[in-house]
Amino acid sequence: MTVIFVGKDNQITIKAPKNVEKLAKELDINLESHVFIKNGEIVTPDEILQDDDVVEIISVVSGG
Repeated sequence: MTVIFVGKDNQITIKAPKNVEKLAKELDINLESHVFIKNGEIVTPDEILQDDDVVEIISVVSGG
């Protein structure tokens, strides 16, 4: 699968299948502070990713 880090102009290729949670652990990314988009749609941590998917990872910040 192609993984694109939005805002960092970086992309990598990773072997699938795996779910979003496993991908996040592999990349050392916190699920609570990032949004994962698979082929244009927001996905949950249990979503299975395949080799032909394009996954965009967006860092989100909340504050008060």
